[in-house]
Amino acid sequence: MTEANRNFMWFQGNVLTEDSFNIIGIQKAEGKDEIFAIVISHDCDLAASIDKEPSAEIIVGHRIEKMGGDSFGKTARRLNIEYQSDKGPIYLELVASNKKQINKADLFSYQPRTDIQLNVKDLRILQRWLAARYSRAAFPEAFESRLRAANIPGKSNLLGKIEKILDVGSDHIRALLFNIDKGENVERKTPNDLYCLGIVVLYESLRDEPTAFAAANVAAKALEEIFEVAFKSPTGAWENIELEFCDPMSDTAMTVAMIETLKEWRLEYLSLKDEHLHPMLSQK
Repeated sequence: MTEANRNFMWFQGNVLTEDSFNIIGIQKAEGKDEIFAIVISHDCDLAASIDKEPSAEIIVGHRIEKMGGDSFGKTARRLNIEYQSDKGPIYLELVASNKKQINKADLFSYQPRTDIQLNVKDLRILQRWLAARYSRAAFPEAFESRLRAANIPGKSNLLGKIEKILDVGSDHIRALLFNIDKGENVERKTPNDLYCLGIVVLYESLRDEPTAFAAANVAAKALEEIFEVAFKSPTGAWENIELEFCDPMSDTAMTVAMIETLKEWRLEYLSLKDEHLHPMLSQK
């Protein structure tokens, strides 16, 4: 017999109506179609009876004008995502810390919005982003320190410049994938003890591939230039990190074997850019 308190109406990615904002502590007048509350609990948890799963998880986001550097789940703390509506795409920014637990019984007393929804591709991006918060790739601490402490001209540090490079093509670039020392995890000590780095600029191929390739290619060339500035000595020798390659690649060309040798480098490392940094090892 069907359980009366089971959900057959709400699914992951559904958006709350303004009428239901009171259950998450937001007044309707605050919304004005700029605040969006999204159900992020898994479908199985939503379908489970309330006595087994009494709570649902919501994330509160806000509307943005266009997709930025946080698209495709490139950062674990923020996500720019595209919803579809009859009036065209709606771009939202979600922040991982804006999650709320609510009673499923309260949620089930309302119905989700029907005028805005995620397509299959963007739902998968949302799911990957939610999972990435707890499954981020680990890199050698010495490698991360060398990235953060790189001395380059201008107001921005290396990580800030990488962010700007990726932001230009953010609507097409899915990820930066790093191959460090062919997968070995080594804490190197001296500037001559180089990390060998390969970078894949992964781009989305299913929507306007020529433009996506061009954006990824521009980003790859800009990354090559900035790494040379950051890690080449006046004599032309690499110090600390040697960039062996930086290539654009279509997401449809990525093989399982490649995935096993590459790690996604996420832009949340940028949050460390204002921390006190020890000088990078150098012979200059």
